[in-house]
Amino acid sequence: MKPVHFLVAISLPLMVVSAWLLAPPGTILLSLSLGALLIALAAVDMVTLRLPDALNFTVLIFGVIMVALTRPDMWPHHFIGAALGYGALVALELAYKRLRGRDGLGRGDAKLLGAIGMWVAWPGLAPVLLVASMTGLVAALIAGLAGKRPMASDTAIAFGPFIALAGWIVWLASPHLGLLQLY
Repeated sequence: MKPVHFLVAISLPLMVVSAWLLAPPGTILLSLSLGALLIALAAVDMVTLRLPDALNFTVLIFGVIMVALTRPDMWPHHFIGAALGYGALVALELAYKRLRGRDGLGRGDAKLLGAIGMWVAWPGLAPVLLVASMTGLVAALIAGLAGKRPMASDTAIAFGPFIALAGWIVWLASPHLGLLQLY
């Protein structure tokens, strides 16, 4: 079994159980949809180093639907989250390219963070980036130390799976951490 198949096989039941137990009130179906889309995005990125626009856009659209149905009074915070999520990673991508002369972050990562920003609003973006960066760093260190993959400064690592995981964690944790009550 390929590692990506194993991860999907484990992720699906974990996603369903975690959504059932932790999804914000009134969002179980939308949360399950988000979880399935994030798993699909992570799997595709792990294999191809690409995040399809169609899947990223679907995450965004479901986020808009979630806001319209469950927190219509918080539209500005969620739209700011989408814009900041996308804009922050595009700025990072462009700065890296200017400094290093090569791509270091794909635009799909920015689109995914923007779509997740629609779900978690602007207060959730910093935790998403922190969790994504830390889990990505730990995974890269483990892969490098295990000798499974030689690591160099130009080694491509799919960041989408870590953004997806972090987005899922922050989405489920946000009501329990009071992230949506910050404004």
